[in-house]
Order: sequence, then structure tokens, then C-alpha cells
Amino acid sequence: MNPKINFCWAVGFILLISCGNSVENKSAEQPVAENVSASNASEQGNSIIGEWEQQYTCFDKNGNYTLEPEEKKASGTSLGFNWFRFNTDGSCLRDKEIKFKGTYSIQEKSNTKKLLIEGGDNLRYTIIDLTEKELILGSDGAFIVFKRIK
Repeated sequence: MNPKINFCWAVGFILLISCGNSVENKSAEQPVAENVSASNASEQGNSIIGEWEQQYTCFDKNGNYTLEPEEKKASGTSLGFNWFRFNTDGSCLRDKEIKFKGTYSIQEKSNTKKLLIEGGDNLRYTIIDLTEKELILGSDGAFIVFKRIK
């Protein structure tokens, strides 16, 4: 064989091996959710961490952006995703069947908390209420009520 061809094969083989090692090391060093550290997720408040299943959707009938007791009735409509799982590392899954992967963050501004979900399409909800058992998200005049399942 030609020495130039042998040299090219050797260089190609070395490059292939070194690329494989850098990919392995890189994935081992990165957290599960890119751009989100575990400390960032804990700063957001651990109360959202867990699995949430959509119970029903209701609407802001008087347009005051407040969910009142008389408005908290199921409309028979389902909006958005039917299920979320928020993890401590800032990663999340949406849709119980397909399990779309993404990241989430909670931003607070002027006493309003916003839930931002990124991955594929970006979602933005206002957190209307968050307790140990219930999560209510607001979006464009609708309130989406979730129950904690885990």
C-alpha cells in the first residue's frame, strides 16, 4: 500500500477515537437538563417538583385575571398538556403518553410567578396557585387546574 494512504488511515483512525472520547466525557459532565443547574431548580421552590395531571380547564368569565370560586368549575374543555413532571435538576416532561423532554424555570416579577417551559415549543404560564395538592396555571383567559399525583 502507498505510505500516504496508510498515513491518512492512521490520522483518520486517531481522529475517530479522540472524537468518541470527547463525546463520552462531555455527556458525563453535563447535567440532564442543559443550561439549568440543580441549585437553580431548588431556588425556584421545590413545591412544583413532582407529577401533575390536568383535572379540568375553567375560564376567566369577567376578565379580571383572578380565579374566583364561581369560575372554578370544569368547562368540559381540556387545554395544553394533560400531564407534567418537574424534576429537581430543572428538567421536565410533558404529555403522559409521548413525554416530551424540556427544561423549566420559574420567574418572579412584581409578585407574579411565571412558569417557563422550553424544549421544542416554548410555553409560558402564570402560576395562579400552587399548593401541595393543586397547581393552577393561567393562560390567555383560561385557568388549567392540575392535581399532584406523585
